[in-house]
Formats: sequence, C-alpha cells, structure tokens
Amino acid sequence: MVEVTLIALALVAGVTGAWSPCGFSMVETLAPSGYAGRMRVTIAACTTFAIGALVGGAITFGGLALLGSWLGAAAPVIAAVIALAAAALEARGARIMPQVRRQVPESWRRVLPVSLAAGLYGVLLGLGFTTFILTFAVWALAGVSVALGDPALGLLVGLAFGVGRTLPVVILAPFGGGTAHAAMAEQPRILRGLRLADAAALAGVAVALFAAPAQAQVIGAAAGFSDPTVDGAAVAFHRPGGLGEQRGPAGVQALPGSHPAIGGGRQAWIANGQVVVAGLGAIAAPTADSVAVSGTFVVWRQGQELVGAALTDLAPRQLVIGAVGRPALSGNLLIYDVDGRIESLDLVSGVRTMLRREARVQLRGPSVIGGELAYVRASYTRQQVRVGRLRPQRVSSDEAIYGTYPTARRDAGHEPGRFPAKGHINKPLWESPPAGIQDTLTTTAVRADAVFVTRVRKKKGAPPVAAVLQLER
Repeated sequence: MVEVTLIALALVAGVTGAWSPCGFSMVETLAPSGYAGRMRVTIAACTTFAIGALVGGAITFGGLALLGSWLGAAAPVIAAVIALAAAALEARGARIMPQVRRQVPESWRRVLPVSLAAGLYGVLLGLGFTTFILTFAVWALAGVSVALGDPALGLLVGLAFGVGRTLPVVILAPFGGGTAHAAMAEQPRILRGLRLADAAALAGVAVALFAAPAQAQVIGAAAGFSDPTVDGAAVAFHRPGGLGEQRGPAGVQALPGSHPAIGGGRQAWIANGQVVVAGLGAIAAPTADSVAVSGTFVVWRQGQELVGAALTDLAPRQLVIGAVGRPALSGNLLIYDVDGRIESLDLVSGVRTMLRREARVQLRGPSVIGGELAYVRASYTRQQVRVGRLRPQRVSSDEAIYGTYPTARRDAGHEPGRFPAKGHINKPLWESPPAGIQDTLTTTAVRADAVFVTRVRKKKGAPPVAAVLQLER
C-alpha cells in the first residue's frame, strides 16, 4: 500500500510540475511549429526528453533513498509526518517555500540538436530541484525517500516522477500545444486543482505510512508455545516443558517429541536424547535443543554448534561453530544466526554467504520461504520483525512488518529532581517497555500470508511466558 500511494503521489507531482515556465517552454520547443521544425524531429525529441526525465527522477529520488539507506534510516512515522505537513500546505494553496527560481538554459535549444537539447532538458526537469517547484509534494517526496531509506522504492518514485514530468509535454508537443496549452497558462484553477490532487495523494501517503508499522497486526497467538516452523499451510510449535503440536487444514496433531520442525513434507522432533525424523529414523543427540528439517536434510543445534545429516544416510556432521541460534532449512540451504548476524550455508556445495549484519544490532531467528527471508532485528531502541529478499543486502532494505519496544530498559535520562525530561535536551528518544514487563522477540517462521514470531514475556515476579504471534502480511 505504501509503495502504491508513493508512486501515485510522484506521478501527480510530476504532472503538476508541467505548469511551470519550463513546462510551457518545453511544449513550444518540441512542437513541429517550434524549434523541432518537423514531426519526425518532434517524435525523436519527445523520446529523448522522456528518457532524460526518467534518468533525472531516478537520480534524485533513488539517490536520496540510497542516502537514507546509508544513514540507516527506516522511519515510516517521520515520513508520514512529512507527507501530512505537505498535504496541509497543499490544501491551503500555500506559497511554495523554499523555491528554486531557475529555468532550463534557453540557449541549448538554439546551439544543440533539438533531440540532444530535449534529453538534457528532460534530465533537468526530472531532477526536480533544478527548476521552479510547483508543489510541496516534490519536497515531501525527497524527505520521505530519505526517511524510508529504501533504494528500490526510491528508484520507483523517481521513475514515476519522471513519467509525470514527461506526459503533459509529450502529449501536447506534437499538436503544438493547442487550446490545452493555452488553458494551462490562462486558467490558474487547473494548477489549483492539481495541487489539491497532490494534497489528497500526500494525505493518502501519510495514512499508508502511519498504518505501515501496524500493517502486520497480531491476528492470532498460540499462548504457551514457541519456535514456530511452517510447511505449506501447516504450522508446528514447541511447548516449553512439553511436547510439540502441529496445526493445519487437517486439524491439530500432537507430536511425540519436543522442538518439532516441519518442512519439505517431513516432520522432525527431539525425544529421548535423539533427533527423530518421522518415517526415517533417529540420530543420537543428547544435548540437542532445536531442529530444522527439509526434504533432503535435518539440522539441529547442540550447545555452540549446528550439526546436520542428509536424510539419505542420517550420518551427522558438524556444520557451524559459534553462538548460534535455531537453524532453518530450505531444501539444501541452511540459514542461521551466529554472533548476531545471519548467514547461509549450502549443504551440498559448502558455500557460505553473509546475508545480513548490522553494527550494534542483533539479528536472530531467521526463516525462509521461497526467495524471502524473515528475521528479528533487535537494538537498544526497538525490536522488529523484518522481511526481505533471500540475498545479501542491507538490513534497512528490508520491510519492517511489526515493531515493539526494546527488551532492555533505559534510565530516565536525567537526575531525579534536577532535569525534568519534558522538553529537555535529555528527553529519551525511544519508547521504553511498560513498567514491570520485558518482551523479547526470538524465532520466526514465514509463509505467503503471515509471519510467526515467538514473544517471550517476563513480568516482574513471574516466570517467563512464551507465545507465538501470527503477523498479517
């Protein structure tokens, strides 16, 4: 939803920009009766103008989003506030501030081939901030791109902005502008109408962004369970201190062991100091405390290592050593967290790949479906469930579908009775857990329509209680 509203906003903002002196001059320059001189040149010039506008838009908004990614930005609420403020200004028809009081170089169309000049003009107009700005939406798109820090989305926004910049020009230029071109210059209500459309689009973006952190609302929970795994429509859970359970279209099935795992049509669990693969056999693993299974392999954690075996022979071999979390399997690919980062290991080729890492942040509990990776990102300010592509990339490129306060508590940020936090420079900048509660997000499981995550809640004076939350995607 956020992507659709942002692309729509960029398109409308680009169209609004055609009402500038630069837009008017572009129609005159590219028209057959203008500098183009003939229809064949007009068509070629319109093409290069469109390409240039797309390039310019991609450079500006893709570059700003990349900057946000480098800065580690992932702040949909800040982006929403920017969009909402711009919507209010657009609805009022406020004067654009700050304004860029520049036009494209007029001499280009006289000294350069028209098609080349048109391409360069397109780049300048696509860049957005090199000529007159007709809507606050342009400034808002810049701020939102940085705040979200999503280069792929920024690129789409830039391309949509370039399309919006292009359409009025390439539609009107072949006809010399005509009455529509005259109306653009003579009827201010058209521009006013477009700015109201920008306001509506900005408001839509704000609503979508405000909803984004809660987009994956908790729609169900398995109280008293932990460590979910998914295979198709079925989900298996571990009950701390008890046996596992599988739920699916066929109903609820009690499993004969703990720490169950499902995958590739197989079931596995831990029982009597063994890792059991249903229908195949058991492997001695007296200290195993978690397991993963696929159609070809089974992997389990024991202490500070991951051990695995092919289902063809069930012969165990050491795979990973370190502070490892619960393993996950997708066919021959093992995915795991170790020392706060997420890696993968191809169990056939032996190729290891660093998938995610971030300084001063713990990444844990990964799971996979197809080409998607889900995991928990935990920092001193926030815990999040994130979903992204199953490939090496920045954490900031992944979508945060759920967030909650950090596990650790912070102090008041001031000395008692000396510096009240309200309005003071030491006012805390991140949410603190409710009094007497500590929540920790641990392991995940992902399927096409939902992500499951284990939440361990510790209340003051009470033992920890686990629950599996089902998050809507």
